[in-house]
Amino acid sequence: MGAEGTAVTVVVPAYQEEASIAAALSRLLAVMDADGREYEVVVVCDGCTDRTAELARAVDSPVVQVIEYQPNQGKGHALQTGFAAGRHPLVAFIDGDMDLDPVVLPGYLRRLEAGEADVVVGSKVHPGSTVSYPLTRRIASRAFRFATRVVLGLNLGDTQTGVKAMRRAAVAGPLAQCTSRGFAFDLELLARLVDRDVRVVEAPVVLEYEFTSTMHLSAALEALRDLVVVARRRHLLGRRRHRGVA
Repeated sequence: MGAEGTAVTVVVPAYQEEASIAAALSRLLAVMDADGREYEVVVVCDGCTDRTAELARAVDSPVVQVIEYQPNQGKGHALQTGFAAGRHPLVAFIDGDMDLDPVVLPGYLRRLEAGEADVVVGSKVHPGSTVSYPLTRRIASRAFRFATRVVLGLNLGDTQTGVKAMRRAAVAGPLAQCTSRGFAFDLELLARLVDRDVRVVEAPVVLEYEFTSTMHLSAALEALRDLVVVARRRHLLGRRRHRGVA
């Protein structure tokens, strides 16, 4: 444990991020150094075929560990891999492109230490968030949040934003049991946590990326498909528990 707070493992899933990984890690290290606690950064190169792993290893810091494997397994697998490789009682996730500013992480960690929650998830719709978000994206996000509430019963404003912090002991079991590998991983994890009465709260994010791409129909259909898959798994898990099966 560091002098200023509980030690944390920061997991950074990355895929084809050679253009941004060095600057992103430098920014993350600056934020964590200023926070003062003991920490480690685990970069998981999820089937990268570019120089992401090489450039991450070139960052001049003893706290950075780089894991790489082939082929690409999906973000969920990368997060599980990084979580298992970490050694500290607090764990944070942040996407490798770091369009989400890591400046919010120390605040998330302090909320965990204060006992306010077991898991803090970043939310683009939190009133304290700073987000540049086009109207089309806002509409699509609201529709997906509504579907998430209806299908899964998750009363969270945003399940998909790629920055989170958690107490390892509270999430280790549910996280290891998740079978989703891609987009659905966040949904499945949060559903499993809520089902086990793990305390989840939302917190502000700072999102710097300007969304220039349009929302494609294929992406929307994939999101809905994953939502249905998680709902079915959750239903089956609930039935097995009702029968007393672990």
